[in-house]
Amino acid sequence: MPKPKITKAERLVQEQMIAMLEWASDHPDRWHNIGKLEATKKAAVLLAKRGVIEIWPETNQYRLKPKK
Repeated sequence: MPKPKITKAERLVQEQMIAMLEWASDHPDRWHNIGKLEATKKAAVLLAKRGVIEIWPETNQYRLKPKK
């Protein structure tokens, strides 16, 4: 069964998600700027929906979701 092809936009979102997680994992207790790129914003929303990060909308920042 062939793999479904992803669009350039979907690939960019995936790359942004990976970059965000790598950066956040190096600084787990800090809030990080989401940025202004549409792909980065979309990646942050998807990661938040999956419970990986939390977003502070008033400041446009995110951080890894703390363990409980």
